[in-house]
Order: sequence, then structure tokens, then C-alpha cells
Amino acid sequence: MTVLAKVLRVVGVLVLAAGAGVGIGMWKTRDEIKPIVVPTGSDQPAVDIAPVAMASAPTPPLADRTRSHHIGTDKSIPLDPPPQESTDWEKQLDDVLLSDADSNAKADRILAMIPTAPTNAQVELAQHLVNMVQDDHYDGAAQLLTNAVTPSAVSTVLMNDLLNRNNILKLPMLLSVARDDDHPLKDQAREMLELLIQEDDGTNWDQWGTSINNWLQNNPQ
Repeated sequence: MTVLAKVLRVVGVLVLAAGAGVGIGMWKTRDEIKPIVVPTGSDQPAVDIAPVAMASAPTPPLADRTRSHHIGTDKSIPLDPPPQESTDWEKQLDDVLLSDADSNAKADRILAMIPTAPTNAQVELAQHLVNMVQDDHYDGAAQLLTNAVTPSAVSTVLMNDLLNRNNILKLPMLLSVARDDDHPLKDQAREMLELLIQEDDGTNWDQWGTSINNWLQNNPQ
């Protein structure tokens, strides 16, 4: 047998072996992969395979959903509106100014409004007060001026007006403010006393009283 014939014979054997192996593998595969048969005989009931749905959170009852909505609403919208700063002082002031009462009676009503009025309104009310109150009815305004807790802006309005009052009223009032260490306008009051009577008694308030009395004997008005 020639060499070429041997080679061809070997190749043929390999081809036949490969074909047989493929055939055997396919036969085994068909045997291993068998269809799943669901028994339908009388001994076992048929199985109804339903699709599996993804689990979801249960829907809350209508009452719970309503309650949750209201809770959210309560957080954003308060049940009671916040208290508002009183803004009716202007109307009250108009009523006073347009009334038929005399000047001192109007001054008393305006004076009563100042402590409870908003801060920005107290200055305007003080300006109306000094326009109304007369020298012989100055007790209420005097108490407001000499009170150390009165806002300094209000006291300033009263003190500026005080310079236009008669000396018998003006000088003792300035002395009362100047000698109060807690009063925010004490320094201004003392400077005014020095300018008016041309004296400087420092912080000797008794001497200030004597100097003022002496000056008033010659300058009562």
C-alpha cells in the first residue's frame, strides 16, 4: 500500500469517527432534555400555573388617606391666624382729633393710647399730645417724660416741646430728668439747664435746685 493510500485511509477513519461522535451526542441530548409533562390523569389534578405578580403595598383605607391629607394640611395652614399688631390706633386718633372735646381732654385720651400703641406710632402720638396739652394740665405728660423706660424718641419729642413752656414748668422738669441716672436724656437735660440759667453745678443736685429757684425769682416766665 502506498503512502498516499495510507493517509487517505486514516483521514477517512477520522471522519467516520467524528460523524459517529456527533450522532451519539445528539442522541444523548435528546434523551436528557425531555419535555415537562403536567399530569392530567384522574389521580392528580391539573395544575393551573398563574403568573406571579409583584407584591405592592396595600392601599390604605379611605379614612386613613383622608386623615393623612388633613395632617399635612394642618402643618402648612394653621387653624388660627397669627395675632396681628394693632393697626387701629390711627382711627382712634382721628376720632379723638375730630371730637368736640377740649384740648386737655383730647390730650388725656392720646396720652392713654401711647403705652399700648405700636412703637412706630408712639412718636406720632407724642407729637399730637404736645400740641394739645396745656401748661396747667401737664402732669400726665410730665410723668411720661420723666419715666426712664419711656422710649427715647418719645421723650425727645416731649423735651423739645418743654423748651417752649414757661420757666416754672420747664426748669424743674429738666432737673428731674438730669438727676435720673437711668434716663436716656439726662445729659441733654443738664446741658439745657446750664444754657438757660448760666450755671454749672455738676452733679450737686441740691445746689442745682437752689440755683434754679434763684433764677426763677427773676425769670418766672
